[in-house]
Amino acid sequence: MRVSPQLLVVTVAVLVLAAWMADWLVSRGPAIAQQPRGSPEQLVVSAGHGGGLAMLGGLRPAMASACWLQANLAWERRDLAGTVEMIELTVATDERPLYFWLNGARMLACDMPEWRTTPLMPAALRGQIAEEQAQHALEFLEKGLRWRGPAADLYIEMANIHLRRRADVAQAARFYRLAAEQPDAPYFAGRIYAELLCSLGRPSEALAWLKHQLPDLPRNDPGARRDVVLERIKALERTTAPP
Repeated sequence: MRVSPQLLVVTVAVLVLAAWMADWLVSRGPAIAQQPRGSPEQLVVSAGHGGGLAMLGGLRPAMASACWLQANLAWERRDLAGTVEMIELTVATDERPLYFWLNGARMLACDMPEWRTTPLMPAALRGQIAEEQAQHALEFLEKGLRWRGPAADLYIEMANIHLRRRADVAQAARFYRLAAEQPDAPYFAGRIYAELLCSLGRPSEALAWLKHQLPDLPRNDPGARRDVVLERIKALERTTAPP
């Protein structure tokens, strides 16, 4: 395919501007990261003092990708402060992609505890560090909910942090329910919520939940696992029936 000279010039110009802005963002990273919490727009305006990022417009995805690349390079070096800084800059540049929020939270909750601990550390201290990083990831995802609005994937990620990193089944159940109630919820969110209720010793609530969900599960969609839900309802009815 032949590329016109005009298109080539525009493409090169955009790439040069993106590279320049990426360097500028890295140099401004600490100042942006220290800004008070607020909307993405507030961070963008403060980062550029009324300009800068606010002028990016359609370049925001490219700039966010450049920041994310820097975050990954810092991650490869196990540079905790640098990774956090660039994750925050990425979502401040473009808060819309779920990918940045989900993978940023996983770095915070799963990778960074490994960077901060050693096998010789007391178990209590390792647990404290794991809890700190889990809370950091949860706060990060809460910011995602505020900035870009509710999304099932964000709630599911929060649920999994509570379940796998904090062993808090009750909180995991709470967030799986929030996920299941979103318009974009995957079918499995509701099933997992019911199973977590059972593990909490609340089978009657699980039964009521599944009965409520069943009419909305399409018969012609294998992903809905309607037959599995129906069988689980029958099993719960048998175990919760009065003697």
